[in-house]
Amino acid sequence: MAGGHLNRKQWRAVWIALVAALLFVSVGLWWETAAVLVVGAVAVWKLNSAVERPEIATVKSVRCGGCGAIGEPHWKSCPRCGATNWV
Repeated sequence: MAGGHLNRKQWRAVWIALVAALLFVSVGLWWETAAVLVVGAVAVWKLNSAVERPEIATVKSVRCGGCGAIGEPHWKSCPRCGATNWV
């Protein structure tokens, strides 16, 4: 984890693993407690990649073929001269 912060799914996995581990400890099942903690740690680790990262879109500028004004490729025509030939 880069920043050390847990997302919501990871916190749920932590709480579920801790509750299950406390239940096993209260009954005296030590090996099962260790297994639950290992499974919980693996779940938290695997859920780290479940975060939806924002898409990074780069907008490239283009120049108008008529007047040389800077625009964006998705514009239909140049706002300065009205030409439609982007370069």
